[in-house]
Amino acid sequence: MKLKNLVLGMALGLLPLGLQSCDDDDDKDIIADAQLASAFEAQFPDVDARFVQWEWDGRRNAYEADFWEDNYEKTAWFSSGYVWQMTETDLNPPYAEVPSAVLDAAYAEQPDYRIEDVDFIETPTNDYYVVEMERGEREIYLNIEEDGRVF
Repeated sequence: MKLKNLVLGMALGLLPLGLQSCDDDDDKDIIADAQLASAFEAQFPDVDARFVQWEWDGRRNAYEADFWEDNYEKTAWFSSGYVWQMTETDLNPPYAEVPSAVLDAAYAEQPDYRIEDVDFIETPTNDYYVVEMERGEREIYLNIEEDGRVF
């Protein structure tokens, strides 16, 4: 009986460890060090760095900054060497700031779909829009340059 209780107690004691390992979110909140804060401020001089939420994105091996600028929710990624890699701006419906060539290209590419979301992506070498479209349960993503070229 004592052995049975001991085994049961050990199993129950180890259960939380097994459940904890099910967490697949490797993003961890961090506090930016001086070099990271400086890199952010150089890229986004008009943003109050006190309101930036930092995480380490292990999948991208980069620092991720979530913040607001000009009434837009943004996420920027910086390499482990503090180099800006990319900024994603979540645009707001009705997407008046999106060039008509982008919207026209999306509808021409997928006429039976509706636009669900549009993000503006800025990188050191290219800027473009990611248009999320859906029809029922099906979703697709289109990368479209400002002139309407889908790639």
